[in-house]
Amino acid sequence: MRGWLVAYWGLWAAFILTAALNMLRVRAGFLTNYAADVVVPALLYVMLRGLAERPRAPGLLRRWFGLTPERAAFGVFVASAATELSQRYWPRGVFAGRYDVLDIAAFAGGIAVCYVCDRFGSLTGLAG
Repeated sequence: MRGWLVAYWGLWAAFILTAALNMLRVRAGFLTNYAADVVVPALLYVMLRGLAERPRAPGLLRRWFGLTPERAAFGVFVASAATELSQRYWPRGVFAGRYDVLDIAAFAGGIAVCYVCDRFGSLTGLAG
């Protein structure tokens, strides 16, 4: 769990950094264009699976989506991709923005790293 706790707080820190840069309208290349697209779905995966929390009774979303690494990865990816696709067909909608297929690739990359670590236990020995 410690490894996931480190990952969880690292993802939060990266999310706050990218949000602050975007709010300040700083152009920082990857940090402002794609970092949040990698970090947010990964953070949602960790939260949905409850990987950085002490074991407790799961809520409704975790009971279904977070039950297995496959369900969590699929659910987070589909939801993330749907927000990006909505930008293509409804650019001024709830998730206003500009469609970019690389955003979908970034979602997949962040989720894939978490999935592989979750499935094969790569973070169990990290940080203690």
